[in-house]
Amino acid sequence: MEEATPVRIRQLTGVYRFDATARHLAARMLGDGCGLRALTHRGLRANPEWSAMAGELIVPVVLTDLDRAPEPIHTLALTSRPCVLATTRGGAVPLLGPADLDRIAGRVTLFLDEVRKAARAAGLIWTMPMWDSSPAPLYAVRSADTRQSRAAASWSRA
Repeated sequence: MEEATPVRIRQLTGVYRFDATARHLAARMLGDGCGLRALTHRGLRANPEWSAMAGELIVPVVLTDLDRAPEPIHTLALTSRPCVLATTRGGAVPLLGPADLDRIAGRVTLFLDEVRKAARAAGLIWTMPMWDSSPAPLYAVRSADTRQSRAAASWSRA
């Protein structure tokens, strides 16, 4: 029997809950309950943990609103937002939906683990292995080290 050729993830795409409209801006100001936004932002600013993770992940991460999403992302995200999809040579594959992102609750390290599990369940592989060792602890340690360094620096200035 012939083995299936592995399908590689080329990009992750996150689709926010709202379209890019005035309603979206108002929802952002009020804390809209978007599980993806809870990951990517802290208030009106970007979440530094998310930015560090996305910058070092082995595939590009694109964030978009539904009205700006290209096909087939738009079609897949139409009924289930917020969501995270993997783009492959064959098209887009849903990885995480609204319930998953709500359960993750803004925790970047948990997001990495859940994306890895969902990709494996969908039969997808990364351009480099991510199965056996999650990079998630690296970001958690880096964030803690950064906070400690800042605290030490501010204490030494006092």
